[in-house]
Amino acid sequence: METNQTASSNRSFWLEKAFSLLGIVPIGIYVVCHLYNNMRSLQGAEGFNQHLLDSRALPLIVPMAVLVIWIPIAFHGIYGLVVMKRSRPNLGRFAFFENLKYTLQRLSGLGLLLFIPAHIYKTRIEPGWLNSTLDFSHMAEGLHEPLTLTVYILGILGVAYHLANGIWQFSIGWGLTRTVQGMKRMQFLSFGNFLAVLTMGYAAIWGFLKA
Repeated sequence: METNQTASSNRSFWLEKAFSLLGIVPIGIYVVCHLYNNMRSLQGAEGFNQHLLDSRALPLIVPMAVLVIWIPIAFHGIYGLVVMKRSRPNLGRFAFFENLKYTLQRLSGLGLLLFIPAHIYKTRIEPGWLNSTLDFSHMAEGLHEPLTLTVYILGILGVAYHLANGIWQFSIGWGLTRTVQGMKRMQFLSFGNFLAVLTMGYAAIWGFLKA
Protein backbone atom coordinates (compact mmCIF):
# COMPACT_ATOMS: atom_id res chain seq x y z
CA MET A 1 0.00 0.00 0.00
CA GLU A 2 2.80 2.37 0.92
CA THR A 3 4.59 1.54 -2.34
CA ASN A 4 1.47 2.42 -4.33
CA GLN A 5 1.13 5.71 -2.48
CA THR A 6 4.79 6.52 -3.14
CA ALA A 7 4.41 5.73 -6.84
CA SER A 8 1.28 7.89 -7.02
CA SER A 9 3.06 10.72 -5.23
CA ASN A 10 6.03 10.51 -7.59
CA ARG A 11 3.72 10.46 -10.60
CA SER A 12 1.88 13.55 -9.35
CA PHE A 13 5.19 15.30 -8.68
CA TRP A 14 6.45 14.80 -12.23
CA LEU A 15 3.09 15.60 -13.79
CA GLU A 16 3.02 18.90 -11.91
CA LYS A 17 6.58 19.63 -12.98
CA ALA A 18 5.64 18.96 -16.62
CA PHE A 19 2.48 21.04 -16.21
CA SER A 20 4.50 23.97 -14.87
CA LEU A 21 7.33 23.69 -17.40
CA LEU A 22 5.05 23.41 -20.43
CA GLY A 23 3.16 26.49 -19.25
CA ILE A 24 6.33 28.54 -19.71
CA VAL A 25 8.18 26.51 -22.36
CA PRO A 26 6.85 26.21 -25.02
CA ILE A 27 3.40 27.72 -24.38
CA GLY A 28 4.57 30.97 -22.80
CA ILE A 29 7.19 31.55 -25.49
CA TYR A 30 4.64 30.79 -28.21
CA VAL A 31 2.14 33.26 -26.75
CA VAL A 32 4.69 36.08 -26.72
CA CYS A 33 5.86 35.32 -30.27
CA HIS A 34 2.28 34.90 -31.53
CA LEU A 35 1.11 38.24 -30.15
CA TYR A 36 4.27 39.99 -31.32
CA ASN A 37 3.73 38.67 -34.84
CA ASN A 38 0.06 39.66 -34.75
CA MET A 39 1.15 43.23 -34.14
CA ARG A 40 1.77 43.27 -37.89
CA SER A 41 -1.87 44.26 -38.04
CA LEU A 42 -0.56 47.75 -37.28
CA GLN A 43 1.10 47.63 -40.74
CA GLY A 44 -2.26 47.15 -42.37
CA ALA A 45 -3.59 44.40 -44.62
CA GLU A 46 -0.46 44.03 -46.74
CA GLY A 47 1.93 43.51 -43.82
CA PHE A 48 -0.37 41.15 -41.93
CA ASN A 49 -1.32 39.04 -44.95
CA GLN A 50 2.32 38.71 -45.99
CA HIS A 51 3.16 37.42 -42.53
CA LEU A 52 0.42 34.79 -42.86
CA LEU A 53 1.76 33.69 -46.24
CA ASP A 54 5.30 33.43 -44.87
CA SER A 55 4.08 31.40 -41.89
CA ARG A 56 2.11 28.96 -44.02
CA ALA A 57 5.15 28.42 -46.25
CA LEU A 58 7.33 27.18 -43.38
CA PRO A 59 8.29 23.50 -43.74
CA LEU A 60 6.51 21.02 -41.45
CA ILE A 61 4.48 23.86 -39.94
CA VAL A 62 1.43 21.67 -39.18
CA PRO A 63 3.15 18.74 -37.39
CA MET A 64 5.43 21.17 -35.54
CA ALA A 65 2.41 23.19 -34.39
CA VAL A 66 0.70 20.03 -33.15
CA LEU A 67 3.75 18.72 -31.28
CA VAL A 68 5.12 21.97 -29.90
CA ILE A 69 1.93 23.98 -29.35
CA TRP A 70 -1.36 22.11 -29.34
CA ILE A 71 -0.38 18.97 -27.43
CA PRO A 72 1.28 21.03 -24.65
CA ILE A 73 -1.73 23.36 -24.51
CA ALA A 74 -4.13 20.39 -24.29
CA PHE A 75 -2.09 18.77 -21.51
CA HIS A 76 -1.71 22.04 -19.61
CA GLY A 77 -5.43 22.75 -19.82
CA ILE A 78 -6.61 19.27 -18.84
CA TYR A 79 -4.13 18.80 -16.02
CA GLY A 80 -4.83 22.33 -14.87
CA LEU A 81 -8.39 21.24 -14.12
CA VAL A 82 -7.01 18.37 -12.04
CA VAL A 83 -4.77 20.74 -10.07
CA MET A 84 -7.64 23.17 -9.62
CA LYS A 85 -9.95 20.46 -8.30
CA ARG A 86 -7.61 19.34 -5.55
CA SER A 87 -6.23 22.78 -4.59
CA ARG A 88 -7.96 25.39 -2.47
CA PRO A 89 -6.90 28.85 -1.29
CA ASN A 90 -5.77 28.98 2.34
CA LEU A 91 -7.09 32.20 3.84
CA GLY A 92 -5.50 31.51 7.19
CA ARG A 93 -2.01 30.70 5.97
CA PHE A 94 -1.53 33.15 3.10
CA ALA A 95 -2.11 36.89 2.82
CA PHE A 96 -5.10 38.31 0.99
CA PHE A 97 -2.99 39.37 -2.02
CA GLU A 98 -1.58 35.86 -2.50
CA ASN A 99 -5.04 34.31 -2.28
CA LEU A 100 -6.34 36.91 -4.71
CA LYS A 101 -3.61 36.00 -7.20
CA TYR A 102 -4.42 32.31 -6.67
CA THR A 103 -8.12 32.90 -7.36
CA LEU A 104 -7.45 35.04 -10.43
CA GLN A 105 -5.06 32.40 -11.78
CA ARG A 106 -7.81 29.78 -11.58
CA LEU A 107 -10.44 32.09 -13.05
CA SER A 108 -8.16 33.13 -15.91
CA GLY A 109 -7.39 29.46 -16.57
CA LEU A 110 -11.08 28.63 -16.83
CA GLY A 111 -11.58 31.66 -19.05
CA LEU A 112 -8.81 30.51 -21.38
CA LEU A 113 -10.47 27.10 -21.71
CA LEU A 114 -13.35 29.04 -23.28
CA PHE A 115 -11.30 31.66 -25.15
CA ILE A 116 -8.93 29.24 -26.93
CA PRO A 117 -11.76 27.27 -28.63
CA ALA A 118 -13.42 30.59 -29.56
CA HIS A 119 -10.14 31.77 -31.08
CA ILE A 120 -9.74 28.50 -33.00
CA TYR A 121 -13.28 28.84 -34.29
CA LYS A 122 -12.70 32.42 -35.43
CA THR A 123 -9.34 31.81 -37.11
CA ARG A 124 -9.63 28.22 -38.35
CA ILE A 125 -13.21 26.91 -38.49
CA GLU A 126 -15.19 29.98 -39.54
CA PRO A 127 -13.01 30.80 -42.60
CA GLY A 128 -13.44 27.20 -43.78
CA TRP A 129 -17.20 27.41 -43.47
CA LEU A 130 -17.20 30.66 -45.41
CA ASN A 131 -15.03 29.09 -48.15
CA SER A 132 -12.34 31.68 -47.52
CA THR A 133 -8.97 31.90 -45.81
CA LEU A 134 -7.86 33.70 -42.69
CA ASP A 135 -6.62 37.17 -43.60
CA PHE A 136 -6.60 40.75 -42.39
CA SER A 137 -10.12 41.55 -43.61
CA HIS A 138 -11.59 38.51 -41.86
CA MET A 139 -10.13 39.53 -38.49
CA ALA A 140 -10.94 43.21 -38.98
CA GLU A 141 -14.56 42.42 -39.79
CA GLY A 142 -14.85 40.08 -36.82
CA LEU A 143 -13.33 42.49 -34.31
CA HIS A 144 -15.75 45.20 -35.35
CA GLU A 145 -18.49 42.97 -33.93
CA PRO A 146 -19.09 43.96 -30.25
CA LEU A 147 -19.33 40.36 -29.01
CA THR A 148 -16.14 39.21 -30.75
CA LEU A 149 -14.28 42.32 -29.62
CA THR A 150 -15.35 41.74 -26.00
CA VAL A 151 -14.26 38.09 -26.14
CA TYR A 152 -10.82 39.06 -27.45
CA ILE A 153 -10.34 41.91 -24.97
CA LEU A 154 -11.15 39.62 -22.03
CA GLY A 155 -9.27 36.69 -23.56
CA ILE A 156 -6.03 38.62 -23.96
CA LEU A 157 -6.40 40.00 -20.44
CA GLY A 158 -6.70 36.41 -19.20
CA VAL A 159 -3.69 35.30 -21.27
CA ALA A 160 -1.54 38.16 -19.94
CA TYR A 161 -2.42 37.51 -16.29
CA HIS A 162 -2.24 33.71 -16.47
CA LEU A 163 1.22 33.79 -18.06
CA ALA A 164 2.57 36.49 -15.75
CA ASN A 165 1.43 34.78 -12.57
CA GLY A 166 2.52 31.45 -14.04
CA ILE A 167 6.07 32.82 -14.32
CA TRP A 168 5.90 33.75 -10.63
CA GLN A 169 4.70 30.27 -9.66
CA PHE A 170 7.25 28.60 -11.95
CA SER A 171 10.15 30.50 -10.37
CA ILE A 172 9.13 29.34 -6.89
CA GLY A 173 8.17 25.78 -7.84
CA TRP A 174 11.47 25.19 -9.65
CA GLY A 175 13.57 26.78 -6.93
CA LEU A 176 14.68 29.74 -9.03
CA THR A 177 13.42 32.14 -6.37
CA ARG A 178 14.36 31.34 -2.78
CA THR A 179 14.76 34.62 -0.90
CA VAL A 180 12.34 37.40 -0.03
CA GLN A 181 14.31 39.83 -2.20
CA GLY A 182 14.26 37.33 -5.04
CA MET A 183 10.50 37.01 -4.73
CA LYS A 184 10.10 40.78 -4.88
CA ARG A 185 12.23 40.98 -8.01
CA MET A 186 10.25 38.17 -9.59
CA GLN A 187 7.04 39.98 -8.69
CA PHE A 188 8.22 43.02 -10.65
CA LEU A 189 9.34 40.80 -13.53
CA SER A 190 6.00 39.03 -13.73
CA PHE A 191 4.16 42.36 -13.62
CA GLY A 192 6.37 43.64 -16.44
CA ASN A 193 5.53 40.52 -18.43
CA PHE A 194 1.84 41.13 -17.79
CA LEU A 195 2.06 44.67 -19.17
CA ALA A 196 4.14 43.61 -22.17
CA VAL A 197 1.80 40.77 -23.21
CA LEU A 198 -1.29 42.90 -22.62
CA THR A 199 0.18 45.75 -24.69
CA MET A 200 1.10 43.46 -27.59
CA GLY A 201 -2.33 41.83 -27.60
CA TYR A 202 -4.27 45.08 -27.48
CA ALA A 203 -1.97 46.67 -30.07
CA ALA A 204 -2.76 43.79 -32.42
CA ILE A 205 -6.49 44.34 -31.86
CA TRP A 206 -6.10 48.07 -32.46
CA GLY A 207 -4.40 47.35 -35.79
CA PHE A 208 -7.54 45.60 -36.97
CA LEU A 209 -9.94 48.15 -35.49
CA LYS A 210 -8.33 51.19 -37.10
CA ALA A 211 -8.63 49.65 -40.57
